[in-house]
Amino acid sequence: MGLFTTGVCVVSVARPGGAIAAMTVNSFVSVSLDPMLVCWSLQNGSSQFDIYAGADRFAVSILSEGQGDLARRYAARGDSQLRHDDFEWSADGLPVIRSALGHIECSRWSQYPAGDHVMILGEVTGLAPAHRFDAVPAPLGFFNGQFCSIDLK
Repeated sequence: MGLFTTGVCVVSVARPGGAIAAMTVNSFVSVSLDPMLVCWSLQNGSSQFDIYAGADRFAVSILSEGQGDLARRYAARGDSQLRHDDFEWSADGLPVIRSALGHIECSRWSQYPAGDHVMILGEVTGLAPAHRFDAVPAPLGFFNGQFCSIDLK
């Protein structure tokens, strides 16, 4: 499966008291336009499983090729590597990665068990591209177990 190149995102939630939970994923996919739905997969053994499986709202930040270190940071177990200065707050109160390509805000639509993962579907409630479409940096990719650049030519 590592031969299929994917994009890289950080999924984040606001926890009680203003704390942030964040995790890097490469399983993000658009599912439907009407209603607008997206999906990502959460590993059953994740140290943050209960936080995400129980979240009513979440944000997805799409990373650019210059954000590999940030992606590695949020791929680690738990939240010991979390840096609050990596984030800003959306108008709807969700934490999003500062300087990401864009942000997608969601309300949980449903979730389904899928082997050693849970597929979480979200209904898109907000979209925010961080760059003009004619000046978008290259997205961060994941291929064969490594982060990579995705050539836009």
